Amino acid sequence: MKKITIITIITVITFITVIQMTEVTAQTPLSGAQTKTATLSSTLSEVKGASTEASIVEKEIQNLKEKIATKVAELRKKNLKAIAGSVTEKTKNSFKITASSEDDYQVNTDSDLTKFYLISGSQKKEIKSTDLEKKSYIIVSGPVADKTINANVIYQDEQYLVKAGKVTEVNTDDELIKVLTTDKDNFTLDLVTSTKIQLMDSKTQEVETAKLSKVKEGDTIHFVVKKTGEEKELNRFSAEKILIIPQEYFIK
Repeated sequence: MKKITIITIITVITFITVIQMTEVTAQTPLSGAQTKTATLSSTLSEVKGASTEASIVEKEIQNLKEKIATKVAELRKKNLKAIAGSVTEKTKNSFKITASSEDDYQVNTDSDLTKFYLISGSQKKEIKSTDLEKKSYIIVSGPVADKTINANVIYQDEQYLVKAGKVTEVNTDDELIKVLTTDKDNFTLDLVTSTKIQLMDSKTQEVETAKLSKVKEGDTIHFVVKKTGEEKELNRFSAEKILIIPQEYFIK
């Protein structure tokens, strides 16, 4: 009987030992899996961190580009001017003009960007660069640096001069008036059928239409002429409008 009991105890102990070893064996792979999972999670975190850092750098670069673009635009706007003058030379993609200040400018154009317009009265019509000729009066808009203009827009217009001075001679036979301007320049004004002459009454100060016979030497004159570039004599133009203020007006 005792012998059977001892065998039974040994069997139970063996069974318990086997169960414990099985549990240890089963736990070992699980522990390895947990280690691998932790390593993978760490790797993903590093990738995500690197991606976030790259995104921040890219954003900073974009902000820098925008700041540079804004600064360039400000500089271009600061140097943006409009220069008027007559064309003296012309090539395919450039012009040379002489401004009213007698300064010469180089005008560079771009076939894709520069726009050309013809101004006629209150109307504006788009034209081509080939429509511009030497002696054309143009207004150039664009950035200016060292007498060079990179043209954004070019307007071809008619150039009008508005002057004032004293009448020095009235020639009714040749229908012309000679004037010494306030700038000490001598002008000869030819009267044509389209010339409008107005005379201010020295007493009432009302303005009425007049004829050349009403104009006298010593009168003050305000006049408008159109400069075409085809003038044969210096400062000799066909008059557009003339306003005469008689010398009596200044005598009290």
